[in-house]
Amino acid sequence: MKETIIVGLPAYNEQDALPKLLPKMEQLSAQFGEAFRVVVVNDGSSDGTAGVLEEACRTYAWLQVIDHERNRGLGEAMNTLVRFVTSEYQSGDVLVTLDADNTHNPNLIPALVAKLKENKLDLVVASRFARGGQELGLSLIRRMYSRGAMVFFKLFFPIEGVHDYSSGFRAYRIGYLNQAMNLYKQRLITTSGFDCMAEMMARFSKIGIKAGEYPLVLEYHLKVGRSKMNVKRTIAGYFRLLMKVKPPVQGTQKKVKGTV
Repeated sequence: MKETIIVGLPAYNEQDALPKLLPKMEQLSAQFGEAFRVVVVNDGSSDGTAGVLEEACRTYAWLQVIDHERNRGLGEAMNTLVRFVTSEYQSGDVLVTLDADNTHNPNLIPALVAKLKENKLDLVVASRFARGGQELGLSLIRRMYSRGAMVFFKLFFPIEGVHDYSSGFRAYRIGYLNQAMNLYKQRLITTSGFDCMAEMMARFSKIGIKAGEYPLVLEYHLKVGRSKMNVKRTIAGYFRLLMKVKPPVQGTQKKVKGTV
């Protein structure tokens, strides 16, 4: 039985970006066929995002929307997404997450999925720091911040084969997410901000994961709308992870085993 590919898009005030992004998903639907879904978590947007999505649902059969009544932050949007896919889809299916602001190229999705399957991995990260990856349109300070974060996480939460801990463009094996959620008693993500993506990686490092990277050219100059990330708050959140992230109660001897 062919696995289903689910693209997960946390979205907050993306009324201008989604009309550019969703037609690209239609091209992927033609490639993957019926085993393709897109799930958008509308995180209490205050602009016209809800209207854009309502209209899109009438156009695209593969699109599903989950609404938060109020803005709860990226972490809670990711929690909603992970809980949904682990309850609705099979362990062999694949969740691909990416930003909804048009900075991630969805044409990379087939390559991420292929690497996940061919190398029997639990996770593939689209990485700015893999050979061939780049950051376009970011200021020097933001690039320095990104590299500092990479060094920090490789030191305290090492995962073999991964360097980009904050990239939200990833392919996950749903079976692994389900096991991780169970080990952490549904508390895989406890932060609400942008540090949630790094928190997931930190927790994966404590239970074991088979992971790899695929080069990402981050096209920040194509971003639609203002950045929603508070850099100082995100950095503070990274340091809080040192105290917050511990192995599950069962201990590291019950690490998740990578499976096909």
